[in-house]
Amino acid sequence: MISDPPSLPQPPDLQGLSVGHGVTEYIRHLILTGHFRDGDRLRVEHLAAQLQISVTPVREALVELLGEGFVERRPRRGYIVSKLTRSGFEDRVLVLAMVTGELAARAARAMSPEQVASLTTLQDELLELDRAQARDAAEAVNHRLHRSINLAADSPELAWTAERFSRYVPRYPGQPADSRPRSCTYDHASVLAALAARDPEASREAMLDHLVASGKVLADELAATGLWSADS
Repeated sequence: MISDPPSLPQPPDLQGLSVGHGVTEYIRHLILTGHFRDGDRLRVEHLAAQLQISVTPVREALVELLGEGFVERRPRRGYIVSKLTRSGFEDRVLVLAMVTGELAARAARAMSPEQVASLTTLQDELLELDRAQARDAAEAVNHRLHRSINLAADSPELAWTAERFSRYVPRYPGQPADSRPRSCTYDHASVLAALAARDPEASREAMLDHLVASGKVLADELAATGLWSADS
């Protein structure tokens, strides 16, 4: 049954040059966090009115989300939210893990001791922020840590692929730390040790294991919210 979704929660500031990207991120976030459910109709004009923007960036956002599999387009019915499944989520995380594993392997050959030391500093900062339940700041540092490894691999194509698949991991900006899951576990010890040893195979395996484990933990938490039906 196709239904209209409820009113939107408070949107971010969507003014400026990145308005189109912001709309896409916002709607994707609402789908991944269960605000929009399987079968909800996403009306372009309705969304634009609630976000107080023109229909053009909303239409462009829905086209992009269609390509990513978050929405479907039905004849005479417009855009509706796709059914998200746990198995599909874990498969996408697996692809992300394989790509980032290869990036870590390449980074192991290229990173200097100073770069690895910088990662260790980021990890210390990450754990301190996590202990303080400063989740938004911790997520930002976690992103910097992973991005530093991806960039060190010097493979723009693989880094781009990793970025695309990371969009399937929900983000919870502004949500209280005690009511939101992490985007992944913050245990990077084996990854950092492998990078410090300049061991490509160990780095690949450590990063893959890290992302797969993170995906399963997050999938368990999302299952508890009713985001998807158990299908595996």
